[in-house]
Amino acid sequence: VFWNRSNPHLRREGYTVQVSVNDYLDIYCPHYNASVPEGRVEQYILYMVNYEGYRTCNISQGFKRWECNRPHAPHSPIKFSEKFQRFT
Repeated sequence: VFWNRSNPHLRREGYTVQVSVNDYLDIYCPHYNASVPEGRVEQYILYMVNYEGYRTCNISQGFKRWECNRPHAPHSPIKFSEKFQRFT
C-alpha cells in the first residue's frame, strides 16, 4: 500500500485490505525528490491501539508502530512490512 494522499484507495471511506494469518502487508511511505520543500511533503505516524483507542482516535494507551518521517530518503521510499499473526 502506498501510504499517501495521492493513493485513490485511501481517499475512499471504508477502504479495507483483506489479510490472513501469516500474510505480510508492505506499506510504502510518501517519497519526494529533493526539489519538493519540507513544508509540502507528507509524513505519518502509525500507532498500535486497542479497539477503544481506534474508535475514539486516542493514542494515549497505544504505542508508535512505525513513522514515515524521511520523505526525501535516497533512491526509494521507506517500506515497512507487517506480518499478521496470532498473538500467543
